[in-house]
Amino acid sequence: MLSRNLSPPTRLRLRQVLTAITEAEVADELGRDELEGVPMLAETAEVLERRLLGMPGHFSAGMVALTLLFDRAAVLTDGAPYRLLPLAKRRVAIARLRGLPLGPLGNFTTFFDKMAPFIFWSHLEETGLLDRVLGEGSS
Repeated sequence: MLSRNLSPPTRLRLRQVLTAITEAEVADELGRDELEGVPMLAETAEVLERRLLGMPGHFSAGMVALTLLFDRAAVLTDGAPYRLLPLAKRRVAIARLRGLPLGPLGNFTTFFDKMAPFIFWSHLEETGLLDRVLGEGSS
């Protein structure tokens, strides 16, 4: 399993990037510019990490590599690693990647576009927080 082969610093950086991606995906899903008070973000990122590392080896290795490359590539386009960008810039960066032709990058964004919101909404429903978040979004 890939998770056993990642060094602690690499695992930490992966977790930080996945948290940043989760926040951007959830902000897009909710149509919000900030996420203060939105529950279950850390839990969503943790499940996303487990899903990513639990894929068959070749898929997992590819997705981890693309995720870490995406983080580093933001230095060229946005001046800082993706995980360190403000939320608004992270949303733009992932939207920019989403707009590229299909292939590995298309699969990369599709995975996060589908999985992060699915996990987030599932957590809210399981914990009884769905009405709270939906109520906040409509005010």
